[in-house]
Amino acid sequence: MKRPAFVLVVALIAGGLHATAQQPAPATARDLIGTWTLVSTEQGVDGPKPTTAPTPRGLLILDGGGHVFEMITRANRGLPVVTPPLTDQQVTFATFSGVWGGYTADAREQNITLRPVGAVSPNVMGAEFTRTYDLTGDRLTVSAPVGEPHTRVATRWTWERVPIVENLSPAYRQAIGFWEHVFENRVNLTTGVTTPDTARAPSVIVYTPSGYVGVHFPPLNRQKFAGAEPTAEEAGAALRGYVGYFGALGVYPGMVFHQILAGISPAQGTTLKRFYELNGTELTIRFPVTRNQQGQETTTLVKLKRLSGEKEMLR
Repeated sequence: MKRPAFVLVVALIAGGLHATAQQPAPATARDLIGTWTLVSTEQGVDGPKPTTAPTPRGLLILDGGGHVFEMITRANRGLPVVTPPLTDQQVTFATFSGVWGGYTADAREQNITLRPVGAVSPNVMGAEFTRTYDLTGDRLTVSAPVGEPHTRVATRWTWERVPIVENLSPAYRQAIGFWEHVFENRVNLTTGVTTPDTARAPSVIVYTPSGYVGVHFPPLNRQKFAGAEPTAEEAGAALRGYVGYFGALGVYPGMVFHQILAGISPAQGTTLKRFYELNGTELTIRFPVTRNQQGQETTTLVKLKRLSGEKEMLR
């Protein structure tokens, strides 16, 4: 009589252990590491009737060294009609955002704090703001309250993880990572003259193991906007000389291709060919040779230093 009861107890224990084993482990901050593409942008999420932004596009990159790259855009449909009408540059700031810099994540509190050092908007550079997040499988939902620069209403973004490229080559593995801009110069190959080294505000190129590239190249000494949103003159000045985009990445022996999916400059649909040379923690990007108005051959060199690499980019 005792044996059936004993068997039942063992079965219940085994069943309980099996159920426990099937439960997913709680997400950790390290689970955020990866390349994420934007699925949706919802605005006014703290109210009764959130709205969905039209045609959202974006790229989010988080590495294990505490570096973040984010770029988000949307169509300009639904923007409020104002008098005088917004200029093209003001529309850019109303529909386009992007930062790169540092981040910390608290998995217990489910929040992530961003500390941008470079950004589309000069008002965002040097700021700090905290968002909440929820990670379920390969879906990451990030929410920002009212109060962030250029965030008029509480906003929620849903991101989807991009898998790693199959069979990463040794060259690809060496190229991936966050690369900070050091200087750039123009070289006249005909005369041998090289322009002085030109610096930028904190700038970055990111090559991801998921086949994406992100670029934030703001110019030096931009002035912050006097108000929460830029005037027509302020917007034009802030975007002058700014290079920013994300796209698909192709890595080949000694060269890379950036196929631009969205950005401020160059335009969407552009394919950029760049030659590269790695020397330890230094990366040199060389533009294809062109001819100036005098018929002389010229090129541009961009020097970058490694901030993170394969170890930080792969979980």
